[in-house]
Amino acid sequence: MDIDIIKKTFEAKTHKYVQAIHELENVPNNRVYRIETESCPYIFKIYSSLDWPENGKLAFVAAKLREFDIPVARILVFCRDNDNFPNGYLIEECLPGITADRLTLSAPETLSLFGQLGELMSRVHTIKLTNFGYFGGSGIADWSVFSEFIYNTLSDCTERLIGGGILNPENLEIIRNAVREKLRICDKFPSALCHGDLSTKNALVDSRNITLIDWDDALALCWTADIARMTLWLKLNYDVGTSAAYRKAFLDHYETDCDKNIFDVVEDALHVFYGLDLLNYYAGTPMAEKVRPLVQNALRKCEIAIELM
Repeated sequence: MDIDIIKKTFEAKTHKYVQAIHELENVPNNRVYRIETESCPYIFKIYSSLDWPENGKLAFVAAKLREFDIPVARILVFCRDNDNFPNGYLIEECLPGITADRLTLSAPETLSLFGQLGELMSRVHTIKLTNFGYFGGSGIADWSVFSEFIYNTLSDCTERLIGGGILNPENLEIIRNAVREKLRICDKFPSALCHGDLSTKNALVDSRNITLIDWDDALALCWTADIARMTLWLKLNYDVGTSAAYRKAFLDHYETDCDKNIFDVVEDALHVFYGLDLLNYYAGTPMAEKVRPLVQNALRKCEIAIELM
């Protein structure tokens, strides 16, 4: 991408003079730039997908977070009507702090970080939405039952696995039915705003405060789904003992009006769902070999007797 195009677009939209631009490294999917101005820094994100995030979603999420007094970056522009950026671009304020994945933290400091994240997500999950699944500017999703959304989405997020012979259609149907049955216990819980990608790379740390960034993957789901996405990420990035310790720190500080013990019951079924989605995404790459045993273990824990090819 021509930096000059970004500069001209930013200045035309914000009427602020650009002092410097540099691209952020290790950002999957999209391209992200930090823009320095005289007043404050900004983020300029160029999207790689025309339909993700959904139109209007980020503005809706930001408004909801502000309504519940939860810090969030101010969005200046979300545009999908520019030939230079056919999939769209975003301009938002760059909040102060450093993402936790770039900090050198001791084990106790990291435990404290996950404890603070648990407290923050307790507040986020009090934001109730309508229905389950993907949503746009209305904040209304399509599925009235959580387990049915998971059942149907498993077909969409395993297409490459089916096509590559890693999973056959018959076994997929067995998995879909089993996961749906195990998650029916969550159908009594309300739909909540879920971040969709809880990890240290999206936790901005500033003077002991934590702010969540990058709400592109936000969904309307049961609270258990958001936490399970994080605990699977923990298993991918830490050894068994460490991931268990960080999981405990999070849950010890997480509060909900729902029965928190349910998470232990449904975590493995949700790991099957998220694990297959990740395996589908990484199919044909070295990362797939890291994800595969986690999925296989989750299947085994759910008593689903299927071996992935």
